[in-house]
Parts: sequence; structure tokens; C-alpha cells
Amino acid sequence: MRLVSLEWAIVGVTIKKEIMNLRTLKMKKTVGVVVLSLAGLVGCVSTAPMAITAQYAGQSMTLQAPPQKVVVQDLALLDIFQSLAIPVAGVPSARYPQFLAQYEANSYVKTGSLFEPDEQVLRELNPDLIVVGRRSSRALETVQQLAPTVDLSFDQEHLVQSVKQTTWQLGQWYGKEQRAAHYIERLDTQLAALRQTTAQAGTGLLLLTTNNKLIAQGPQSRYGVLFNEFGVQPALTDFPEGKGVELSIEDIERINPDWIYVIDRDAAVNKADAIPAQQLLKAVAHTQAERQPQLIYLDPAHWYLLDGAGLEALLQNMQQIQKALQHSK
Repeated sequence: MRLVSLEWAIVGVTIKKEIMNLRTLKMKKTVGVVVLSLAGLVGCVSTAPMAITAQYAGQSMTLQAPPQKVVVQDLALLDIFQSLAIPVAGVPSARYPQFLAQYEANSYVKTGSLFEPDEQVLRELNPDLIVVGRRSSRALETVQQLAPTVDLSFDQEHLVQSVKQTTWQLGQWYGKEQRAAHYIERLDTQLAALRQTTAQAGTGLLLLTTNNKLIAQGPQSRYGVLFNEFGVQPALTDFPEGKGVELSIEDIERINPDWIYVIDRDAAVNKADAIPAQQLLKAVAHTQAERQPQLIYLDPAHWYLLDGAGLEALLQNMQQIQKALQHSK
């Protein structure tokens, strides 16, 4: 039975109130109950020794929390584990962004690709918990036969809130409330500042470049955080079934956005012989539109490999956009 994406319910208090309690009690741990629900997987977390009861397929299992030997099969979730200083034992073989480069070391067991966890390696490692995300969740039914497994895929429609909720839960789980509160406040502060900037910046067109194509992405895409939460006003709103739309330079001239945000997918995966996004979009600077759109080349690893999520990646994404928009004034 497939466990669906994470939903957090905090009983009696909100995340912000919990952070306020940390301050009021001079950063002492507060007593509270957090319910972890994963479509049948339910666990109660408190400041006392914790246990998580997982129920699915008519069976149940109990984990003594926090698990010590953890495999994290997703880069954005690994970003959160690193930011909260939570140790992991196994990670996927992947092209890591610079700030996650430590996980390339041989001291971390490589447990397969982002899409296909290595069953034999996982059997030998015998982890206490396997954590999967958007890409690796398709292997959930397989890996949950090898070890206790949870799907912590982010809600891409409410990405910032989803990242905050996951951060807070893991912080409580591993006794890292202070770190979690610090990052949540940084996210809130940076997001508020960015939204003030985007409100005055005009329209934006988000392009994913791959295989020499320019593919517009909209608010319903997995990169919708740019519009839905960062506050960029979409220059293009017609996305049949929410899918990307391939555009020509002439189409871009007709749409005439104030800003073009670019994700170079081929650069993210280090595709050989790929034409760089800058070259594909060179002609934009010579359009006959009344005003020339300004381009921001987003960090391809952060946006494509991590889906714009994580903690450090999300903060850096917001900072890059705000800096570029403010610099244009």
C-alpha cells in the first residue's frame, strides 16, 4: 500500500506559538504533542522518549524514535537533515550541489539513484528508517519491505509552508527545536522581504530549458512557488492541464514579460553537448518589443534537482531573486 505525502497536524499550538514558547522559556523544551499523519501512518511526538506507530496494509510497526541509522533518498530532504545537524547513514548517488557536497564522501553509503534505491545495499545497511521524497517515492512499496519507510514528499503547491512544517517536525523529533525555529524565522523574514520586492517588479515568465527547447512553466507546475508564494505575477496564464508550454523567441516577444526566470535543466544534470540557456535566449536581447525583458538565471541544481525545496536551497533561491530584482532598480 502506498503511503501518500506528509501532512502535519500540531495539536493545540501552531508552529509560531511553539517558537514563542521556546523564547519565553529561554529555549527550554516545551511539552506538546505533534501528530504525524501519512495516510495511515500515525506517530505521537513529545519531549519524553518517543515511539512512532506505523499502520498500513492492515499491519503495524513501532519505531523507537529518533531512528539512529537513517537513509535519506531525496536531496531536498537531505538539505533539511544537514541544516538541522541530523546525521544520516545512507544517501543516493547523485550530482550534489556544492552546499551538499559532503555527502559525496565514501563515509556515506550510496543507496542507489534518486529514482531507484538499491535493494541489496539497503538490506546490507539495515537502516532504522528510510525517508523518500518526490522522485524516490515511486519505489516506496519496494523499500518499505526492507525497512521502516516514510514518504516526506513536499506539497509543491504550498512549498514554503511544507518545508517549514517538515523542518519543525524533524526538529522536535531529534531535539533540534532551536535550530528549526531559527530556520523557520529566516524563511519567514526572507519571504516577506521578497514578496515586497516582487509586488513592484512587474510580470514574470518562468522557462525551463532542455534539449534546445524553451518550455514555460506556470503556477500549477512543480516550480509554482515562484508565483504562488514568492509573489511573481505570471506573464503567461494559459497552461493546458497545468503542463509546460513550449515557446519560441517570437512567442516570448508577444508575451513581453518584464522578467524571465530561467532554469537550465541540462546544466543541472550536466548533460553533454547541451546548448547553454544563455545561448538559447541570446536572441531575447534583440526582440522588437517596446521593452527588453530582464533575465535571471536561477540556480539549476537548486530548482531542478531539489525542486526548489530544502532549507538552505530555498533561502538561497529567495535571496538570489530579491538581489537581482533590487539591483535592477
